[in-house]
Amino acid sequence: MTFWALRGEACQFGITTAIMARHHLIQGLFMPFITISATQSFSQEQKKALLHKASDAVIEAVGASLKSVRVMLHELPGGHYLAEGKLDTPAINFRVDMIEGRTEQQKAALIAGLSKSAHEATGISEDDVRVWLIDMPTTNVGMAGGITARQAGR
Repeated sequence: MTFWALRGEACQFGITTAIMARHHLIQGLFMPFITISATQSFSQEQKKALLHKASDAVIEAVGASLKSVRVMLHELPGGHYLAEGKLDTPAINFRVDMIEGRTEQQKAALIAGLSKSAHEATGISEDDVRVWLIDMPTTNVGMAGGITARQAGR
């Protein structure tokens, strides 16, 4: 089942669990966008904590505004993740899509912050957390109003 939460309001959409963290959908920036894939079911409180802590880690590490941060959680059903030749090993994977321009130090801080947030929110070992950072050229990012990030002055 898919849920988009907008300041505590939830709407049902589909088959996985997804929550947009901590803010109303508004016009403006849509970066960074964090997609979390998790292999085990967590309680609603753990999911909420993971989403909020991931949002906070991005804000702290790269200086993004709360209004620009989007976080989505996908829970993988049993039999849909293989690591080290074993099915369903505990894991949390972060994919962060963001407009290019962050420093190496900001990226390192983001990786560390997301790893820590996963551990603190769920108890999963930081050894079972992976983070991928994807830099998007400003010409490849669509903004509110149907313009590119470059056209928006980014």
